[in-house]
Amino acid sequence: MSTTLSTVDARGYLAGWLNAVTAMTIADINAIPDEKWTMPFGGCSRPANALLADTVTMLRWTIGALKGEESAAYNEMDALAGEFSDKAKGIASLNETVATFAHALTSASDEALNSTVMTPWQMPTPLFMIATIAVNHIWYHDGQFNYIQCMLGDEKVHWMGD
Repeated sequence: MSTTLSTVDARGYLAGWLNAVTAMTIADINAIPDEKWTMPFGGCSRPANALLADTVTMLRWTIGALKGEESAAYNEMDALAGEFSDKAKGIASLNETVATFAHALTSASDEALNSTVMTPWQMPTPLFMIATIAVNHIWYHDGQFNYIQCMLGDEKVHWMGD
């Protein structure tokens, strides 16, 4: 069997996916009415602003790990949720954090990306895997934003331009 692919630009592909899921998420965030943005939907559900805070927290923790720094980001999630009561501030913070993440990812050495780090949930994991999880974590929460839209009677697919 021959190999026709000699290299894969894993950082570039992941950074591209990061930008794509961020754009989808922002489209869906913008579709949630402002008066519903901070409203929980019963049971143990969290409001959309808290979901966005969770998204940004994971990205910020991973930025620290990519830079080889300790991060207290997970201790800031509740404060961020309060700050993100203003949807525009939340979106601006997401955009800023995504740009910082992309830079940290593309700047990280192979050695760093292959190293194992201890996550806040106490699971030793290769750093590149954590970076991949952090990017897909955005998409995970976008699914929750979609579900909020559905509960509000909005069946459009906003990230596709509807």
